[in-house]
Amino acid sequence: MASADGAMARTLAKLRGVARDCLDKHLVDSAVFFADKLVSASDGDADDVYLYCEALFAGKHHRRALTAMRREGLLASPNGGVVPDARERAPDPAQSLRFRHLAARCLAATKEWDECLAVLGDGESDAAEEAAAAAAGREGDGEPSPARVSLASSMCLLRGRAHDALENRPLARDWYKSALLADPFCREALDALVGNHMLTAAEERDLMEALPFAPEDEWLRFLYGAAGKKYHEPDDAAGGFEGEETMAGPGGEAASTRAKIPSSLAALEEIRGGGAGASAGEASSARLPPQLLALRDNGEVALAQAEWLYQRGNFQRCHDVLAELLRRDPFQLAALPCYLAVSVELQKKNELFMVAHELTEEYPDRAVSWFAVACYYYCVRRFDEARRYFSKATALEGAFVPAWIGFGHSFAAQDESDQAMAAYRTAARLFPGCHLPVLCIGMEYQRTNHLGLAEQFFEKARDVCPADPLVHNELGVLAYRNRDHAAAVKHFERALSLVPHPLSDEWEATVVNLAHANRKRNDFDAAIEWYERALSLAPRAASTYTALGFTHQLKGNFQSHMSEAIECYHKALGLRPDDTFAQEMLTLALIDQCAVTMPPYEFVPYDPYGPPPERFSGGGERGFRGAEGARGVELDEEEGRGDEGAFIPEAEVVDEDDEDDDMEMSP
Repeated sequence: MASADGAMARTLAKLRGVARDCLDKHLVDSAVFFADKLVSASDGDADDVYLYCEALFAGKHHRRALTAMRREGLLASPNGGVVPDARERAPDPAQSLRFRHLAARCLAATKEWDECLAVLGDGESDAAEEAAAAAAGREGDGEPSPARVSLASSMCLLRGRAHDALENRPLARDWYKSALLADPFCREALDALVGNHMLTAAEERDLMEALPFAPEDEWLRFLYGAAGKKYHEPDDAAGGFEGEETMAGPGGEAASTRAKIPSSLAALEEIRGGGAGASAGEASSARLPPQLLALRDNGEVALAQAEWLYQRGNFQRCHDVLAELLRRDPFQLAALPCYLAVSVELQKKNELFMVAHELTEEYPDRAVSWFAVACYYYCVRRFDEARRYFSKATALEGAFVPAWIGFGHSFAAQDESDQAMAAYRTAARLFPGCHLPVLCIGMEYQRTNHLGLAEQFFEKARDVCPADPLVHNELGVLAYRNRDHAAAVKHFERALSLVPHPLSDEWEATVVNLAHANRKRNDFDAAIEWYERALSLAPRAASTYTALGFTHQLKGNFQSHMSEAIECYHKALGLRPDDTFAQEMLTLALIDQCAVTMPPYEFVPYDPYGPPPERFSGGGERGFRGAEGARGVELDEEEGRGDEGAFIPEAEVVDEDDEDDDMEMSP
């Protein structure tokens, strides 16, 4: 009898090992076969039932797994119903949590969200049950291990997903935050919060600082923060996160201090070996933990750097970083939205076509694939086709914010404001932590001359993202249109202060806007300086040459600086011959220059009924001037005219408001 029991125990141990090994090697059908025999042979041991249900879940037999757990009495039946031939077991808190978690995963896979929430419960007893399981040595698969993600955190994550699927986004956000606070290694909760823009930038920073990382894991706080919004200042210390440093306190005891770990673009570039200088690099490296410095070639770090560059408008460098990243990992889906957006900015039509073709072949069921197709059509200005594929991307994944914004852009490009704002409003409702839909609504209101409503949305966008240069550019345009030119100058200067220097040509529009605002304030020297800087960014901009020439005319009060103005108008007409404003102003400038530079002459009145003027009679030119002078004196005496002198025609003064210098709405 003892030998039989020993043989049976060896058989059960071997079946457990084989079933677990089959799962590890993804031999799912084999795992299901051996785990099924194990459950029967062990008379329904709870650990063996859990292994069997894990194998069923891996094989996507979700209903069968739920039935097995209920039949074995390890899961309550739905709505208090009775399961036929169900085993009766005493409640075991140490076993309950993991079976409820697995059952909830099965119900989530079948999209039965209400029942999933019922199985998960309210979460009040999760911590106690997990503590009981840990005390019994049954955490996870029965083997205690401290390097695991908490089951309570995973259940909070499932609650968040269920509420998200039921469109209860406030509760979903709260549960995702609870999952991270319960265990900061639950990265999926962070992805849900960041990817779906559920938090504002300030809320994200507060959450990052509250995460309970161990001292040796502080480097993860930097990576988590780098994956979030890049809405703070480029050199803002608040972009850093505090890391623990253990130091000897008084009496030799260990004391903990907190040292700043920077998460700015400079720190990311230092990690990747792109620091600006040796001294700065050494100083930054001294503050970075070795775990971060070891991630030099990691894709997440490269993506964070590229998103920083995109947020600051350095599109070419952003494209270069992402192109290198995708060369090493062509299907890193997290990097594709930023890569596609920057390719549209840089008009990389061939690259967009190739990427869209590859993605639709490899991932036909992913939203990002059809988003790539839509970006290509948008880039080639085929907006109807772009709209169709943006809509398809949103149908596949309703929480894909780039597709919603692109969908609105495709309407706005054809002046269909109502449909565009409907798409932007949907995006603003779904993604409260993203300022771009709100900003786009304001731009549409400004384009349709609803300036009061536009200002409200611009202010709201600035509250969410105070460091976006595009927001300040639009506020400057709005102030300019309201004739508040001093405020416009402040906003444009603020926008340019947030852009990395040297400026790229993408920000030429903002520079021109600042020059226009300075000209309206009669600060002609500053306006000329900014126009010249704009021409250094875009040397073939005819409108900038026209505006610069007009500013020279205004500076000289139509009496001086005519040569500079004429030169600018000639350059503008050389680039755009049909510029009627430049033609008219060039004519006036030439008249004014001739009037100013002509030598003085004396006016000779002509009387068709009187005697002809004296001709040259031996006195040459002097005799003619004498006769003209005599008539001039007579005219002065008879009609009371003043001093003799050159007749200078009065130049026509053109109101500067007549200039066709509409502000450029966005860079």
